[in-house]
Amino acid sequence: MMSDILAAVLVTSAFAVMAHALGMVGRSGAIGGFFIGVVIFLALGPPGFAVLAFFVVGGSALTRVGYERKRRSGTAQTGGGRRGARNALANCSVAVACAVLYALTNHEPLAAAFVASLGAAFADTAESEVGQIYGKSPRLITNLRRVRAGTDGAISVHGTLAGISAAAVTALLGLALGLVDGFGAAMIVSLAAFLGTLADSLVGARIPRIGNEATNVICTLVAAAVALLLA
Repeated sequence: MMSDILAAVLVTSAFAVMAHALGMVGRSGAIGGFFIGVVIFLALGPPGFAVLAFFVVGGSALTRVGYERKRRSGTAQTGGGRRGARNALANCSVAVACAVLYALTNHEPLAAAFVASLGAAFADTAESEVGQIYGKSPRLITNLRRVRAGTDGAISVHGTLAGISAAAVTALLGLALGLVDGFGAAMIVSLAAFLGTLADSLVGARIPRIGNEATNVICTLVAAAVALLLA
């Protein structure tokens, strides 16, 4: 047990330092991410941590795509793209809960729900970051009225395709790492992750003042719940 804790602390601290040094996260994001990473590593082992790391690296890379253009339009992630502890908690709290419950119960669908929640977080990031740059004529999900890029609840063809791709890649990674049991379950996880992003957009359109962190929690919670029910 002590060796597992030591491995979790060493691997997670090294990743947190690297992520901060490369500008992926701010200081609070590195600290918050460290504790999140340790819990996930202890609950699901290296495979679980690998999915988390994939989300962090992939999300950061997408944030930097066309960052200067996003900054000029006022839609860029604040802090130069560095994410803080609030963002980490909003995107990963459901994943942490799934991981802990899996460690306590060994209920296999909880591992799939874990992957789906992070897949939804990654897909939501992909939809937002890609859609703001390449999505032409974004429309509000509730009535398809044209709106400016970055509007809560806005969707675009390019952003949607990016989200579907991100959800699918995360599900396949979970399958390759043994967290998702079979290709059929991977398809369910991918679908659950995408449905989470739709929930995010719907809530954002209906309640624009709810805030990005709250919609992120809803996004990942819906994805985890769908995967848990169907996987």
